[in-house]
Amino acid sequence: MKNAVIKAVLALEMLVPAIYAHADEVKDLEEDLSLSIEDATPSQPGSVQFNGIARYQRMRPSEPGGGRNELQLTPRMQFGVARNFQMSVAAPYRVGNADDTSQGEFRIDGLYRFNTESGNLPAFAVNVGIERPYGAESGGTEVMVKGIMTKSLGVVQDENRPAQLHLNVMARHNLRPDVTERRDRYLAGAALSKQLNQRWLLAGSLFREQQRERDAAYNMGEIGTRWKLSEKLMLSGSVGHGFNHGAPPLRLVVGFQRSLD
Repeated sequence: MKNAVIKAVLALEMLVPAIYAHADEVKDLEEDLSLSIEDATPSQPGSVQFNGIARYQRMRPSEPGGGRNELQLTPRMQFGVARNFQMSVAAPYRVGNADDTSQGEFRIDGLYRFNTESGNLPAFAVNVGIERPYGAESGGTEVMVKGIMTKSLGVVQDENRPAQLHLNVMARHNLRPDVTERRDRYLAGAALSKQLNQRWLLAGSLFREQQRERDAAYNMGEIGTRWKLSEKLMLSGSVGHGFNHGAPPLRLVVGFQRSLD
């Protein structure tokens, strides 16, 4: 029995390096994996990834004693089309007893990075997309443009990667808003991320996002992590809190990213 235990321990010690030796470093922030803010790094050319995201929000009650819940499930495919360019297709859908449930959006977008970070020059990227709502009481189609900046706060070294600052500014335009919707709205926010080692990344963000509904906006703070479980599988999670009236007091996001190439 003792020999069997020793052999099992030795086998595990040999297996763990094999799993992580060739894994990519956990250094990227994808939208909702784990924060709402993303970085300027596109997928590698030829890569194909499937993302699954579950976002729970506890909404503030519109009436005393009437708490509301929202669960959004998002399948997303992500493709590294060419150097510095990726495309993604997503179809989130929301359920629960909050106002905008039993509906979702079909979204397609493309991210292009203009340059890699060099010296004091940050990396800049732009993400352009279109989002078509579907389901109960769905609204007008929106087009969106997001500017992204990523800057390391120190000297980049493999053994000691510095923290990174990420800035996002996004504008949305509703092509056919109904009477309750904004024609134009925006998101602006910043995030700090720190790669702890080749398997773990920790990040936090603050942002303001105007909602489709007129006079509705969220001021949110989030803290999250990414974990490289294996060479092809990444897990993520975050917890968020809304600071203003109308913003969800609790937001929980869990997700995974599976490489298919």
